[in-house]
Amino acid sequence: MQLRTIETVSMVHQIRCDRCGKEAERGEVGFQEMTSIGFDAGYDSIFGDGNRVEVDLCEPCLRDTLGAWLRVKTPADTPLATMLAAFKPEVHGGEFPAPKSTGPV
Repeated sequence: MQLRTIETVSMVHQIRCDRCGKEAERGEVGFQEMTSIGFDAGYDSIFGDGNRVEVDLCEPCLRDTLGAWLRVKTPADTPLATMLAAFKPEVHGGEFPAPKSTGPV
């Protein structure tokens, strides 16, 4: 049996780019194009021990600010895509090959 309850959950309704001020609301196309970066600073960090560091950027500002250091990979570069590309039903009998064993089990 499942017992259910209704809980209040905090959701982001709007994001404003910290660099250019562009705003996007949940449900708009631009909302999914915003990037939020957040982390807790470590011991002896230049940001201060344990301080929270956050920034919200739209895609153009993310590219303009960090573009030289961003590594952009296509979906074809993912490990899953590599495995799927290696899959040949006529060779593998419809199943993914298991890793080769090194000896008797």
